[in-house]
Amino acid sequence: MLRQDSCGGSYCSKNLTLKFETKTGAAENLAADHLSRLENPHQDKLENKEINEAFPLETLGSIALQDQSTPWFADFANYHAGKFVIKGMTSQQKNKFFKDVKHYFWDDPFLFKICADQVIRRCVSGQEALDILKACHSGPTGGHYGANYTARKIFDSGFYWPTIYKDAHDFVTRCDICQRQGKITQRDEMPQNSIQVCEIFDIWGIDFMGPFPSSRGNKYILVAVDYLSKWVEAKALPTNDARVVCKFLKTLFSRFGAPRAIISDRGTHFCNDQFTKVMLKYGVTHRLSTAYHPQTSGQVEVSNRGSF
Repeated sequence: MLRQDSCGGSYCSKNLTLKFETKTGAAENLAADHLSRLENPHQDKLENKEINEAFPLETLGSIALQDQSTPWFADFANYHAGKFVIKGMTSQQKNKFFKDVKHYFWDDPFLFKICADQVIRRCVSGQEALDILKACHSGPTGGHYGANYTARKIFDSGFYWPTIYKDAHDFVTRCDICQRQGKITQRDEMPQNSIQVCEIFDIWGIDFMGPFPSSRGNKYILVAVDYLSKWVEAKALPTNDARVVCKFLKTLFSRFGAPRAIISDRGTHFCNDQFTKVMLKYGVTHRLSTAYHPQTSGQVEVSNRGSF
């Protein structure tokens, strides 16, 4: 049915109503205009997409934490240096934070951690940690060992970061020399001989010389030699019994301090109860040489031959 408008034109009201209802939401739009009559070619693509209602400023904190230039211990350092605690943590996160922060302390400009073995290690991150890992694995003293041994060398060097074992494993798997050579076995290693740590005046060797022709009533010479400095102490004695030995040792200890060990042969003047009591009193270990291996106290024999 045609209707005439005020300007003399005519249009079909029925067809207009049908076309109007096929538009997107136009049938429910009470204030329809020319924009509601435009067709949307991307209607099917946009219908199933969810709206992101997150405000950008809410994620600024997490973005800062993911920044590679920010060290992993920044929160602990800020707390110890300026009593600053990050905001927005849950009660669970706060409990964990204050439980962990007790193991750290700040000594400007570094943060240190008291590890489980009660050793204080410096906290490192970023490029510094990679340089330390590289030095411990492939440096002049590295040796291209495995991940666990490399991580242990880092701990022994006095450094710490949470992902030491993971980073060491990744570094070893990417090391070209390690992948070409394979695992190092004992056949590839040089023989390792343990080094006996010895301080000056820690180990003395004692022995008697004589009997000699009597000189002012003295027939024997008791010789004590320090094994590190080769310092010789000698005293002329009339007898070679335990009493004069203990008296000589007390004088020796008062001058040089109690040693860690004394080496002697199996003579009766050294193996008796009186000598044992003196050793227990001063906390000295008494080592004996066997009759078949007199070289044990060989330093005394060398001093005897060279000095007397």
